Amino acid sequence: MHQPFQRRALAACIAAVSTAGLVAACGGGDDPKGAFDGALAFDKARYTTITVTLDGVSTPVRWYREVCYVGKPMALAPTQSAGAVDNLSCGYQNMNIFVREVDAARQDNAILLNVNNAGWLASYQGGLGGWNGSTPITNSNYRGADIVDGGSYASNSDTDKRGAALARGFVYVNMASRSRGATAPAGTYSDGIYQGKAPTAIVDAKAAVRYLRLNDGAMPGSANRIVVNGTSGGGAQSTQLGATGDSADYLPYLQAAGAAGIDANGKSTLSDSVYAIVAYCPIQDMGSADLAYEWMFNVLDTRALVSADQKAGLIVDAAGNELVRASNPDPAGSATLQAGFVAYQAGLGLKNDDGTALTADNMLAALQAEFQKAASAYVKSGKSIVAYNAVGSAAANGVAGGSGTLSYLNDFIDVDAGGTVKFFDLSNYLRFVAKQARLKAVPAFDQIGQTPALAATPTADTTKAGATIFGNYSGGESNLFGTAAQAYANFTEYGWNHNNGGDATNAAQRDVGLANTGITWANSPQRAFLLNQYRMVNALPYVGKTDGITTHWRIRVGARDRDTSFTVAYNISRALKADAKVKDVDFALHWDQGHAGNYDVQAAFGWIDQRLAAGN
Repeated sequence: MHQPFQRRALAACIAAVSTAGLVAACGGGDDPKGAFDGALAFDKARYTTITVTLDGVSTPVRWYREVCYVGKPMALAPTQSAGAVDNLSCGYQNMNIFVREVDAARQDNAILLNVNNAGWLASYQGGLGGWNGSTPITNSNYRGADIVDGGSYASNSDTDKRGAALARGFVYVNMASRSRGATAPAGTYSDGIYQGKAPTAIVDAKAAVRYLRLNDGAMPGSANRIVVNGTSGGGAQSTQLGATGDSADYLPYLQAAGAAGIDANGKSTLSDSVYAIVAYCPIQDMGSADLAYEWMFNVLDTRALVSADQKAGLIVDAAGNELVRASNPDPAGSATLQAGFVAYQAGLGLKNDDGTALTADNMLAALQAEFQKAASAYVKSGKSIVAYNAVGSAAANGVAGGSGTLSYLNDFIDVDAGGTVKFFDLSNYLRFVAKQARLKAVPAFDQIGQTPALAATPTADTTKAGATIFGNYSGGESNLFGTAAQAYANFTEYGWNHNNGGDATNAAQRDVGLANTGITWANSPQRAFLLNQYRMVNALPYVGKTDGITTHWRIRVGARDRDTSFTVAYNISRALKADAKVKDVDFALHWDQGHAGNYDVQAAFGWIDQRLAAGN
């Protein structure tokens, strides 16, 4: 039986760190090498040469396949969310590394580290269903190889980061990581099968960086020039990695995984800081995300307005077919969560540019300014916006966003040919956002065990014809939290206290929730553990307090992305701008963009080029 760590011993060590310091609490030593550094040496001869077409030219590329970046990788059950997986020994903690043959001997080129954690789900890399290693790669026989033999890539495309990276001579890395959904074979670990609980996704990202730093002299590329790219859950993962560089909080977890640069006593000998972050739509601040979501989409009555439009038959596609977008399953719950955001926002202590406090009272004005800047930049870039009072279309997008393409009247913005915004109605705009993609259920994130969220729960919403509309259940992220023995744990006060005790969709978790335990969130013995898990996947507590924080940041969120509140990324940008160690923060909304990433590759890589050229 594997014994990666005993949770009680780890918890005791973490608690001791806060009072005695890491070395005193977990032990110290004089050995400058990590306990697993020898086993983690990079094999520069272990690669396959593949041939791709880059900008029309046949180009040989080295593929270092499934390089395991930890000394004690998680063992995988044969079936994961990706299907029947082939790499059972290191499928969640490996890197696929690509570099043009002409750049393979260079050690000054940047490394583009792609974290592929979609929806905070574990990201497996390797063959599926017995891939033989030679059959052309498809999504059904392999995961985690963005660059494939015979593939064609373009450096001048706005949606091809692979071509942009290869043409610049970058080392292109796909990184797998544990997270929610990762399961081990029963009986392998003493603490349970669910080995992807928070903060494993961040721990693994740090371990990958440490591997690159350990092997910097042997590998192509410079570990001092690591640029991290991630979208959605990956955007959150990259944001957390950047915010927590060299934080001692993660060292016990890194030691448990056998990461590079951690000696036998838990002392760090390597850095896990990175040069730059390029994050798209980060699903961050999970413990307060439900508060922010309900504030964002209720402060101007958005949920109620969309429900009214649904009943009136005003949500249709171009052919007049009704689209289901109403999502107002629990107005009382929404009101409770919305009210909680006000105190939460005030407690962050963030500032506007003029030095005044950023609060719920002025947040809408701040966001409206960002929406208007996004629209102006969009027009100035040569693109067009649907004319005011004209009809446009917008396709559904995001998690549980619905299907079909909305036909809508632009009653929210008027922009002239020069990019000047002449009129903007935020209430109408948010109503449009919530109609082009259906809002999540209530609560949106700590969702398991919440009856109003279930897809089988009828709501007061109806279609024009009077048909009942049901809850917009997506599962949320509750299974990111809890112990390895728990399928999930509610990680917020609202989610814990409103857990229904089990239903047809989710079996009862006997030690989770008020209904199952008889214990409120305030008195739960699990509360401190869960809050620590939340903190370790939340960037805000670390910004301004971490010496190894990334100094270069680029954050983009689609201006019609309803997967999380617009306040989330905006708050992160404000915190970063207040951190004296951060050199530059390029935050913006991207007009007419839903939940996605890498849609502005030319601008993003232009920004990366500038940061690398600055050399700081």
